[in-house]
Amino acid sequence: MPDAFGQLIARDGLSVPDVVRDLHAGDAPRRFTGWVVIEGGNALARLVARLAGFPPPTGCAPFTLDIAPHPGGGHLWTRHFTQRVTRSRLRYDAQRGRAVESFGPLRIEMSLAARDGVLLIEVARLRLAGLPMPAILTPRSTSREYESDGRFGFDIGASLPGLGLLIRYRGELSAETTDAIRT
Repeated sequence: MPDAFGQLIARDGLSVPDVVRDLHAGDAPRRFTGWVVIEGGNALARLVARLAGFPPPTGCAPFTLDIAPHPGGGHLWTRHFTQRVTRSRLRYDAQRGRAVESFGPLRIEMSLAARDGVLLIEVARLRLAGLPMPAILTPRSTSREYESDGRFGFDIGASLPGLGLLIRYRGELSAETTDAIRT
C-alpha cells in the first residue's frame, strides 16, 4: 500500500511526476540516497527545530531516506542527516482526509495539492500530545516535491508566525536497488 502521500495523490487524482509517485508508492522497505542542504532560522527557531529532532544548518551533505511500513499502520520515515537521524511516522487519516506525520508527541496534519507537476504540501493543523494547537503555534509550510533531472527533488520548509524560519531542507534523492537496502 502506498504511504499517506501516495494515498492522497491517488484519491485526489493529483498529477505529479513519476519519481514523486514512485517514492510514495511502495509497501516494502526502501532506501533513497542523495544530498541535502539545511537552513535554519534564529537561535530560538533552531532550538525548536532541534527539539523536533532536526539537525542544525549545514551546507551540501550526503542524505539518506529510509521508508518502511510501520507495524501500527502507516510508514516509518528515517532521515539520515550528517549530524542527526530524524524519525517520523507518516499515516493516512481517512476521517480527516489528511496525511498525519508524528514526531514524538507532535502530530502534523497535512493536505496536498499539485500544480505544474509539483506536489505542494500544506500544514493544516498541529497537535501536541493530542491537543490541537492554536494557529499562532502552527507552522506554515513551504514544502514541495518535484522531478529534478530524473531524480526526486524536495524543498521542505516550515516557519512559525512571529518566529520566522524554523527549518528548510532541500535536495535530491534516487532510489537504491533492492540489494543495497539493509533492513
